[in-house]
Amino acid sequence: MTMHALSSLGEATDRKLDRLAETSREKFDMIRKNLRDLSRDTKEWLKRNPGKTLVGTLATGFLVGWLIRRK
Repeated sequence: MTMHALSSLGEATDRKLDRLAETSREKFDMIRKNLRDLSRDTKEWLKRNPGKTLVGTLATGFLVGWLIRRK
């Protein structure tokens, strides 16, 4: 391979890596926003439904305790 061909190959690789990095950043930002939204929505639901939250927590604790005690 000539130096020109190697240089072109390196430039093409750099462009692809730059595109990959940009796409990765965009996906990461989207996932982070979705997780923030999920956390906010969950907190709002818990505040609006304290009775269901308490019953669910108690039921989960009872089930975990029962499963641990069985072994």
